[in-house]
Amino acid sequence: MGNSSSSTTNNSGSYDSIIADTTSPEYWRNLGDQLSRQRNQAFEDSKAAYAAGNHALAGRLSRQGKDCARQAEQAHERAAALFLQRNNPGVSLSPGGSGPPPGQIDLHGLRVKEAVATVERALSRGRAAGQARLVLVVGRGLHSAGGVAKLRPAIEQLVRRHNVRVTAGAPNAGCITVEFVSEAERGWVDWLAERTSCVIC
Repeated sequence: MGNSSSSTTNNSGSYDSIIADTTSPEYWRNLGDQLSRQRNQAFEDSKAAYAAGNHALAGRLSRQGKDCARQAEQAHERAAALFLQRNNPGVSLSPGGSGPPPGQIDLHGLRVKEAVATVERALSRGRAAGQARLVLVVGRGLHSAGGVAKLRPAIEQLVRRHNVRVTAGAPNAGCITVEFVSEAERGWVDWLAERTSCVIC
């Protein structure tokens, strides 16, 4: 993975040299997706080679698939870090980050797994620092495949497992507000809402 120039691949696996902006999270996201496709193809070809009795080729393809998987993970990690930097300037959100916990985190551009890890760290830092609240910007899912939001429900489910008060759609429809309160402060309505689909009063 280079600094100012690199190589990317098309779906057939051939390499085309390109000049790319490696400071862009989209570059690393696209590269990670391409490497993931190569990983899947390599593993499929490895199985086919093994079934055909060509065990040496199967082994080479399996190692190639594992290498693509490792590189894809690194590319996606880089993409996530750059999305967080761009969306949250001046805020330290990396593992082991120092400084005061953020009052708001914009999670746009992150995959569910990446967002969950980021929010977990933020919740731990916020509670340890005695933070009052945290606003999570998750969007409304308008750009999700099929228009079905994936990030928002995953983050709502995550934060509700913690001892916090959760208000979805606040301060606007694309946000989730988390308040660091005690279990007693949450009240019986919050407790019941986590265990049922509705509350009838």
